[in-house]
Amino acid sequence: MSPRMGITQEKIMDTAAAFVDEEGYSALTIATLSKRLNIRPPSLYNHVSGLQEIQAALAVKGLSMLCEEGIQVTERLEKEAAVLAFARQYVRFLREHPGLYEAAFSHMNEKEVGIAAERLAEFVQSLMSPFGVKEEDMTHVVRGLRSLLHGFGDISNKKGFQRKEQLEDSVSYAVRLYIAGIKKQEDLSH
Repeated sequence: MSPRMGITQEKIMDTAAAFVDEEGYSALTIATLSKRLNIRPPSLYNHVSGLQEIQAALAVKGLSMLCEEGIQVTERLEKEAAVLAFARQYVRFLREHPGLYEAAFSHMNEKEVGIAAERLAEFVQSLMSPFGVKEEDMTHVVRGLRSLLHGFGDISNKKGFQRKEQLEDSVSYAVRLYIAGIKKQEDLSH
């Protein structure tokens, strides 16, 4: 059976990405995606091997977008300014693409997903290395920053921040404190 005209891998992935951002990652099934594409579920199998392939591709897409957007917003910025720009972009990404973000961390056992995740981790390392972080501490520093940003985005998506202060101001404040702590730690170890 030949693939239906107008249905491409790109269209499937764009539709799946929009779906998970609107309806939630867990709502994605072959049936729900087929309905969104206006095709029968068996027809989708002419283009993909199954749901796991779509989920892994979404994970790669989410991680790649997060990394690429981070590279763009930090271009020509240095040290703290670069980290702050990345932090704001990370939280914004999580808020604008909650389904893609969830997908990004749901299939780490897939090779392509692991490569995309490592690229993001290496990018964050490059942002943090100007602060003199020791090599043996870098994984902890990267995990700490990403956890901080994840928390802001997740709580925000769940409507947990109800005060008048702007979320971006809170993100910047917390990241500045985090950087100050890293600088202090590095000063103490010298």
